[in-house]
Amino acid sequence: MEKKIGEAIKNGITDVLKGTRQVAMGVVDVVSGTVVKALEGMKDVQGAIGSVVVGAVSIVIKAAGAIGGDLTTVTKNAIVGIIKGVHEVGSVTTDTIRDSVHQAVKATAEIGGDVASVTKSAIVGAIVGTRDIAVSSEDAAAEAARGAIRAVSEVGSDAGQAAKNAVKGAIGGVAETSGQLTAVIKNTSKGLVLGASEFGGDIAHVAKNAVLGSVEAAKEIGISAEEAASAAATGAIEAAQAIGGKAVSTVRKAITGTIGGVWVTIKEPFRKK
Repeated sequence: MEKKIGEAIKNGITDVLKGTRQVAMGVVDVVSGTVVKALEGMKDVQGAIGSVVVGAVSIVIKAAGAIGGDLTTVTKNAIVGIIKGVHEVGSVTTDTIRDSVHQAVKATAEIGGDVASVTKSAIVGAIVGTRDIAVSSEDAAAEAARGAIRAVSEVGSDAGQAAKNAVKGAIGGVAETSGQLTAVIKNTSKGLVLGASEFGGDIAHVAKNAVLGSVEAAKEIGISAEEAASAAATGAIEAAQAIGGKAVSTVRKAITGTIGGVWVTIKEPFRKK
């Protein structure tokens, strides 16, 4: 069964990327259709989702890499396809989102692809994919960020660069879906710092780059850099509070002052008295 699923996705994606079908929707359709077929034959659909998702994402990334496909476009639309397919047969959970982003980033590293750019497009895909289902953009962004930072820790890529691009991806995803921008930025930053803590990463480095990513993205699309930075900083502090110990002082020290030319403000009640 797994071999047949893998071949179906690989052949379908290869067909799309060779130009016989429009790439964006072609990837979505191939992935979602194959996921639906795989899960429809399972007695325990929810229990099977995790393994199907991981296998599908890995196959898509590696197939695209093998023929020189654009990994950013493929990643975004593969994750949209995963979410769409799972939604047709079962329930999309935050675990589904986290696992799909984690595998996308990990598989990219394994084939020598650009982890930072794929991290960004994976977060966009998670937000766009959940637009019409019962998972909020904020929750999708937070769990996608945790999945990305976990993958980065496992493959030894630059966590700071991944954090920066994760926030940029969150802002890009909101731009496509008209979600609550500051809430999505805050939750993405929170997910990044929590994820870094879970896997022994440098939470201060991740927090600072999350704020920097929000500033850079805000300037690129013409929104308030100060507001974006404030949201990212507040999310980082919320995560630090959940971690406990010296995390709050460590993160606060890292993000206090000017970052990317913007003075960072942490919203009450987290501001140090």
